[in-house]
Amino acid sequence: MIRKVAILALLCSFFSMHQKQKDFHVLIEQGGVIITPNNGEINLKKGEFNIVFELSEPMGVLVNGSFQETTYERAVKGKPKSDLPGFENTGMAEGLLNPDKEIFISNDAPNYWFYDDKENNRFNSVEVVNEKLICKRIIQNFYEVETKKNIKVENVSKPLYLVFISYRQGKSIVDEIETKREWVKINWIK
Repeated sequence: MIRKVAILALLCSFFSMHQKQKDFHVLIEQGGVIITPNNGEINLKKGEFNIVFELSEPMGVLVNGSFQETTYERAVKGKPKSDLPGFENTGMAEGLLNPDKEIFISNDAPNYWFYDDKENNRFNSVEVVNEKLICKRIIQNFYEVETKKNIKVENVSKPLYLVFISYRQGKSIVDEIETKREWVKINWIK
């Protein structure tokens, strides 16, 4: 009996280690072209662009967009989420399906972008390619939360700093374990 329990425990452990991990990857697209970052930075024309998520399965990602570099610089240095100013406050609840084609800009709170299903997500389009969800969010505007102002992409003058973090629930309701982090700085060109 002890031997059967030990074998069962070993098999459970093996299968739990080999379960598919929720994963994401972020791409920036403009004019149908994926822009490849150089040292975490890209150059975009001042115009509409897409933030594209490749998701391994339905999931959510925290996204901080800011015109200040503090959160970005700390994220690049590997500081824990608790030391990132752009993740201090609760995630902001934007509308489903991104009808305003925007991203909320905040120095102390993240956006929460997720895909549950075709009707319940925060993206403009979603398709399945090679068993991955390709979720596109069109960005034409920035909504500055602190000033309550809308800024068209064409009118922005400062670089945009983006930090993306996924996490899973830990042992308690307040315990979060970061599973992945990506970042990109967008510089504007004419």
